[in-house]
Amino acid sequence: MKWLRRLPTEAPVTSLLIAGNLAIYVWMVVASGSASGFEPATMTYFGVNIVGSGQAASHWRWLTAPFIHFNLIHIGMNMWVLAQIGIVSERTMGSGIIAAAYVITGVLGNAATTAFNGWRHHVIASAGASSAIMGLIGLAAAYAWRTHQRGIARSLGLNVVFILVLGYFINLDNAAHLGGFVSGGVIGLLRARWPERLPRWLDATLIGASAAVSIAAFVIIRAYHGYH
Repeated sequence: MKWLRRLPTEAPVTSLLIAGNLAIYVWMVVASGSASGFEPATMTYFGVNIVGSGQAASHWRWLTAPFIHFNLIHIGMNMWVLAQIGIVSERTMGSGIIAAAYVITGVLGNAATTAFNGWRHHVIASAGASSAIMGLIGLAAAYAWRTHQRGIARSLGLNVVFILVLGYFINLDNAAHLGGFVSGGVIGLLRARWPERLPRWLDATLIGASAAVSIAAFVIIRAYHGYH
């Protein structure tokens, strides 16, 4: 548990991502009056990714969905894994990369599940940080592999296989998981080509842009997608 105490200093962006996810969960609790789980109307209002329902769904939901969760167990498990992958990778690859990768892989994971489940004509509501977390795992695994840390890469890869197999049996959103993981892997391979520490201005720009676009997504969803 000592690594948790190191999280704010060694992984500040990961800490902010966790704080943001928890703040949104509290916001949902206040709005819905329920602390343990949320009804579909609440999830829709806050930005769940809606697939195959026949109703028009804003693509901004691809960005809001990685920040909202269905219940306490859902957010608790995701934040625990996010903290672990953040403490492992943020200092090595840079805080800006972690911020940008969370947003990009979260979006691409939800785009993947929209495409896959839409093609199969499945109606689902997809949400949770797991698509972005799988993206961060893909980022770390690819970076470790390219920088000759093969043991770390293999360990992360085995964890991904376990998650996907588990997801098959308990009906997790594996399309979002795979979309996040693959896109994170691409970012990790690109990051490994320039392993030097990023300039502070670039770190700050990536963090600021990631925060700005995420906030904008929630503002747009709140403005155009309320309770019906």
